[in-house]
Amino acid sequence: MIPASEVKSGMILQIEKTLYKVLSSEYHMSGGKMGGVVHIKLKELRTSLLLERKFRPEEKLNHAELERKTMEFLYRDTEGYYMMDPDTYEQIQLERHLLEAFRPFLQPNMKLPVEFLDGEAANVVFPDWVILEVTSTLSSISSLTDEVYKPATLSNGMQIQVPQFIRVGDFIKVSVTTKKYIERVKR
Repeated sequence: MIPASEVKSGMILQIEKTLYKVLSSEYHMSGGKMGGVVHIKLKELRTSLLLERKFRPEEKLNHAELERKTMEFLYRDTEGYYMMDPDTYEQIQLERHLLEAFRPFLQPNMKLPVEFLDGEAANVVFPDWVILEVTSTLSSISSLTDEVYKPATLSNGMQIQVPQFIRVGDFIKVSVTTKKYIERVKR
């Protein structure tokens, strides 16, 4: 149990037997005899339902201690996503909701941390960004500045906007949450 004032983004809380991931936590002071309030944005792990709750700063919340294990993505089918423990070669099936948001970025043999609660997969930790190759894009127009963007198709089939200097064969860093270009990287 931890006080609501110590809740941080990324933590997993158990509220009334349901697991929630903390998306953001803000402490708001109030004047006079009124105490402050902690505003917490939560996402239910099973259904991805978004929720906002207010707590008193001293109110105790149940911080779920999860066991983290790095696993390797194998494949997906209509039943779910299949991961393998690279140490024991044990394979598990994850429910679709755990990886559906990350689906465009999944590649065979990709390693992802999986968090377990009482032996059952409860959460998958996604990276902030991934590196992908540009497979097609228009040629740049020299008279335009770098602030003008053009469409590009990436190796995973996704289309995003990239700066004019990006060419076919370049590797770029893409934000997983916003699905936007971050920067060009050397491979």
